[in-house]
Amino acid sequence: MCWLSKLFGVSGTERPSPSDIVPLDSITVITKPVGVLVNLAKLNVSLNKPPKIWIPPIPDTNSMDGAFDIGNNNILIAGANEIDQQRLVNFMQVGDIAVYRIPPDFSQPAKIYAIHRIVEIGKDSEGRYFRFKGDNNSVKDPYKVRDNEILWLSIGTIY
Repeated sequence: MCWLSKLFGVSGTERPSPSDIVPLDSITVITKPVGVLVNLAKLNVSLNKPPKIWIPPIPDTNSMDGAFDIGNNNILIAGANEIDQQRLVNFMQVGDIAVYRIPPDFSQPAKIYAIHRIVEIGKDSEGRYFRFKGDNNSVKDPYKVRDNEILWLSIGTIY
């Protein structure tokens, strides 16, 4: 156990964290006016076109408390086309945070979406699936999410 862990009482258990899709050399901090620029053409995944970007309002569900909450600005990207979207999905690993459509068997008549952390990636007779869990939830989500149900990948949060 490192001395910082002892000092702060951190357990020795490693928890999955998001992958580094945005390399440090693609980030520029501007001091006047204050801002941050991210060169999305220079990600750690090869895309044919610049990704779509969405910075949605975070709902007050408390499921991701600790990572982000209502009022925070979560920066999400999606592929500009099906090929690039699949490349982003293939890049994802346990620890990443994504927006996904809840599979139809579990949703109400309207489409329902969630933004949670990937806690498992597996394969079954239908192919690859992802399992998600809100950081503040005690159990993982009760369904398997397929590639085509993953809509957006979180690349960061501005508080």
